[in-house]
Amino acid sequence: MSTLANAPPRGGLSIYAPFLPLLVVCLGPLIFALAKTSALERDMRIAATENMLWVVTQTQMEVLSLTLETGRNPPEPGQIDRQYDLTLSRLNLLLEGPQARYLAQLGHDDPVRGFLDDFLALDPQVQGHDAALHDALHALGERVHPRINRIANDVMTHEWERSATRLDAYRSTQRLVIMAVSFAFLAALAISALLLRNQNRLHRAEVQRLRAATLLERERGTSAMYRDFAAMVSHQMRTPLSLIDSAMHRLARRGEAITAADVAERQGIVRDAVRRLTRLVETVLMLGRLDNDQLQRTLAPVALDALAADVVKRMRSQFPGREIKLSATATGLAALGDPHLVEHILDNLLSNALKYSAPDKSVELRLFPQGGRVACAVTDQGPGIAAEDRARVFDRYYRGRDQRDGQGTGLGLALARELAEAQNGSVTLDSWPGRGSVFTLWLERAQGGAE
Repeated sequence: MSTLANAPPRGGLSIYAPFLPLLVVCLGPLIFALAKTSALERDMRIAATENMLWVVTQTQMEVLSLTLETGRNPPEPGQIDRQYDLTLSRLNLLLEGPQARYLAQLGHDDPVRGFLDDFLALDPQVQGHDAALHDALHALGERVHPRINRIANDVMTHEWERSATRLDAYRSTQRLVIMAVSFAFLAALAISALLLRNQNRLHRAEVQRLRAATLLERERGTSAMYRDFAAMVSHQMRTPLSLIDSAMHRLARRGEAITAADVAERQGIVRDAVRRLTRLVETVLMLGRLDNDQLQRTLAPVALDALAADVVKRMRSQFPGREIKLSATATGLAALGDPHLVEHILDNLLSNALKYSAPDKSVELRLFPQGGRVACAVTDQGPGIAAEDRARVFDRYYRGRDQRDGQGTGLGLALARELAEAQNGSVTLDSWPGRGSVFTLWLERAQGGAE
C-alpha cells in the first residue's frame, strides 16, 4: 500500500485553477465596460439628433402643409384652421425650453420669433377667411419653409459635430478602461504565476515527502520481513540440523555395537531432515526468483492425471502409512501451465494437508474440469481454518493461531498462490472449522483436454 497514491493529482485543468478568479475579476469588468460604452455609442448615433431634429422637422412639415392648404382652389377653411393651429404649436415648441436654447446657440431664435409673430397677425379665426388672408398665409409659408429647412440642416450638422466630440471622448475613456484593465490583468497574471510557482513547489515538496514516507514504510516492511525470515529460517533449520546431529551422535556412541536396524533408522531420520532442509531452501530460492521476476516458466499442455499420480506416489513414500487418495472425474485432463511449477504447487498443498491433519485421517487429491478451467482440489480432514485467519492464510510468513508453535514456515501457501498466478491461475480456499479444508489449484484448460 503506497502513501504516494494519496497525493493530489496534477495536470489537466487543475493547473489553471489559480487563473480562474483572475479571468472572472479582470475579464468580467472589461467585457461589461466594453458592452456599456458600445451601447452608449450606439445610442448616441441613433438618438443624438432625434430630439431637436424631430421638432424642427415637424415644424417644417406643418408649415409646408399650411402652404399647400392655402394654395388650394377652392380653399377649405376647416383644414386651413387645423393646419394653422398645428403650425403655431410647432413654432411655440421650438421657442420653449431646451429647443429655445438650442436655437439661440445656432442664432435662429429671432427669425423664428418673427415668423411666430407674422403667423399670429394672420389668424384666420380673427381676420376671417378670405382670398387675401389665404394669399398672405400662402406667401408667409413659402417664405418660412426654406428658413425652417436651413434650421434643420444646421441642427443636423451641429448634432453630428457634438456626437463626434462625445464619441471621441467615449473612445478615449474606452481606451483608458482597456489599458487599466489590461494593466490589472497583467499584474494579476504575474501574481497568479508566482502563486502557481509556489503551489507547484509545495506540491513537489509534498510529493517528495510522501515518496520518502512510502520508501520508509517499504523499508520498514522489508526489515520486518527479513527479521521474520531470519527467525523462521533459524527455527526451521535448527530442528532438522538437530535431528541430524542427534542421529550422528547416537551412531558414534554405539560404535561397533550398532546394528543394521539402527543404521536404517538413523538414515531415515537424516534423510527426512535433509528433505525438509531441501524443501525450505527450494521455497526460499523460488520466492526470490518471483520477487525479482526471474522465474523461468514455459506454459504448455500438462497431463494432470500423470503428473498428479507422480506427486501422490512421492508423497506416499515420504509419508509412509498415510492414506493419500487420487481421483478424477474425467480422463486425459490437460491444463495450460509449467509442469515443474504445477508439481511444486501440488507438492506444497499435499504436504500442508498431511502436516495439519491427524495420521489416521486421509487426504485426497481430486481432478475435475469446470468451464474453461481445470481444478486440482486437495481435501484434508484437519482442524480447518478459522474465519479470521482465512484472509491472511496466503500471506508470507503467516501461520494460523493454532499452528504458531508447530511446524511450518508460513511460505508454502504463499508460494503456491504466486506460482499459480505466474501461470494465469489461482489457488482458492474453502474451510470448515473442525471438519477440514479444501485448497484448489485452478488452471486454464489446454486445447484438446477432456471435457
